Formats: sequence, C-alpha cells, structure tokens
Amino acid sequence: MTTPEPQVHRGFDTRLAAYCVVIREGEILLALWDMRERDAGFVPRWTLPGGGVELGEDIDAGAVREVEEETGYTVRIDALLSVDSGLIPAHRRYSGTEYPMQTVAVIYAATVTGGELRHEANGTTSQAAWFRLEDVPGLNRVDRVDAAIELHIEHLRKESTR
Repeated sequence: MTTPEPQVHRGFDTRLAAYCVVIREGEILLALWDMRERDAGFVPRWTLPGGGVELGEDIDAGAVREVEEETGYTVRIDALLSVDSGLIPAHRRYSGTEYPMQTVAVIYAATVTGGELRHEANGTTSQAAWFRLEDVPGLNRVDRVDAAIELHIEHLRKESTR
C-alpha cells in the first residue's frame, strides 16, 4: 500500500480565532454574526462570542478581548474546551478570496467578571443576548454553538467527579 502525496497549495491563508462558552444560571451568552453589510443575502446566525486573534496576541487574551468587544462583558477563562480546524474554500470567503483558508478555532469555558450587556458597534456581530439553554435549538445558529454546549456540559461533568 502506498501513501498518497499530501496536497500542496501554493498559497493559503490561516485564521486563528478564539471563542468563549459563557453559561450562567441556565443561560448562554451569544452574539449575532451579521455580515449583511458585505453580503445583502447573508442570513444572520447566533454564534459564540469571539473571533480573530491578533498577530502576537495571546490566544486567551484574544478570546477575552473579543467577548468584551462583542458583548460588553469582561470574562475570566476557566478551561480550554477544544481546538478545532476547518477549511474554507476560496470561493466561500468574505475577504481574500484568492486562496483557501485554514481555520483554527480555540474554544474556552469562561465566566463573566464584570461589564454590562451591550451590542458591538462596527463589527461582524450586531447583537448580544442571553438565551435559556432549552431555547437554543429554536435559534438560527452556527453549528459551533451546539458543539460548544456539549463540550461545556462534558467539562462540568468531569469537574464534578474530581
């Protein structure tokens, strides 16, 4: 049996992003991903607060900054829940569509430590809100929300058995 040669791309972009799962008293904090200014046909979807980590920025610091920018809350990182990767073909990107993009998403559990709920101004999210966990299945949301809730529940289960 032979091993196939790996695909070699002459060019691609990488996006490192960090997100927080913030759950308190049976509610989860979400942000509305809204790209209608770039794409009039875009349908906004609820997502975890978070986003791109700046060059040279610590990943956890990027997650904390993004939560504050999108929701108004300051948070404390409690645990690393997951690191996922994906591939966005060039034709499906909203910017830099010459190359495909490798995505790396770091997901943390976090706790609110201060601030007040507010919406992001001039960003990629247009609202922030708390939702009861049982209401999440009825929301138009990205798949990452469901996966993150499961990761958070599993994390709490492991913590309770320690």
